[in-house]
Amino acid sequence: MVKRWPKSTFCIIANEFCERFSFVGMRTVLTLYVINILSFDDSKATILFHSFIVLCYTTPLLGSIIADSYIGKFWYLDIVGLVIIGIGTGGIKPCVCAFGGDQFNQNHLRMISIFFSVFYFSVNAGSMISSLVTPLLRTVPCNGLDSCYPMAFGIPAGLMVLATLVFVSGSIFYKKFPPKENIFLRVCQTIGRALRNKITSKESRSHWLEHSLDTHNCETDQHCIAYRQSKKFLTEKCAEKRFVEDVKSLIRVIIVLLPVPFFWSLYDQQGSRWIIQAVAMNSKITDSFTLLPDQVITCNSVLVLIFIPFFQTCVYPVFEKCGIKTTPLRRLVAGGLLGAASFVICGFVQLAVNETLPDVPGANTAFISVINTYTDCNITVRAPGLSEKFILSNSVSFIYSLH
Repeated sequence: MVKRWPKSTFCIIANEFCERFSFVGMRTVLTLYVINILSFDDSKATILFHSFIVLCYTTPLLGSIIADSYIGKFWYLDIVGLVIIGIGTGGIKPCVCAFGGDQFNQNHLRMISIFFSVFYFSVNAGSMISSLVTPLLRTVPCNGLDSCYPMAFGIPAGLMVLATLVFVSGSIFYKKFPPKENIFLRVCQTIGRALRNKITSKESRSHWLEHSLDTHNCETDQHCIAYRQSKKFLTEKCAEKRFVEDVKSLIRVIIVLLPVPFFWSLYDQQGSRWIIQAVAMNSKITDSFTLLPDQVITCNSVLVLIFIPFFQTCVYPVFEKCGIKTTPLRRLVAGGLLGAASFVICGFVQLAVNETLPDVPGANTAFISVINTYTDCNITVRAPGLSEKFILSNSVSFIYSLH
């Protein structure tokens, strides 16, 4: 079946693999770079990291509007994707997946389903390899330092260039549909019109969104005219009524997905607080293998690649045989609960880590820790007002002597 796929889809999948490698690679080492090279403290590094993530995941909204309404998916992927990673992600994320689906005929449902499975696999494969390899590049000595962040950022950047070249190379094979109207704006207009009409109208409707039809004239509306001319309708000849039904479905989906932003706000802490936590932990797995702090993210991609087929072939069928329907909504709820539990566990781990950290002195105090591993050498520290915990004020001087 893969042999019958449009040739353009292979360029799209290869592009997504390289893009994921690039994005995840830079994202993986960003926190430690900000702390170790730019000398930011943990809190400021976390703020900077999540500001970058916010930029990456809010610009797709703008990107999808521009792509669908004005210049088309292909050109937006090509042009904006080259600007900067943060804004470029906004050009790639909302378009590349849908653009891949556009390459198939609508009746090739089986092919489309397999394509999205392969597409998602390439996303996680690129993420897994990048999160494993990029931290290793960071540890290579270069430029007189014991780390090489230029290489850690440079190779993912090169993969981003390669992703763009691969994507552009398939240009002659792509099905490029012209941009349509601004759907986002039309949805907002429909909701706004419905609210205004509901306030002023005395007519009762089964759903408040249907009030948007109070002032609608199907005979003169351009959408309805074009819809009737296309002869794609089955029973309902009013395009606006169909659109209102679509908006109803959209609102129901939004309500279901309201908790999802909270999940992702926790999930992306893997790239910030989890890495900072891992720095303070013993990451030695075996005598010959030590997991780097920024390689912790690799576990996520590995488990995704393992659990997707495992759940599809083993877990869900077992539940079905036991009479428990594993609907998408139930899976979503179960995943959310497990995600919440994981962060509760992470919180307890941090409490245990805190027990191993040194006491941080308060304002205008100093903390001195002396570790003596010599059995035949004594260290004496003398200072006025020195307490048992070696806490000194800034005005106190001390003298130490070896015996």
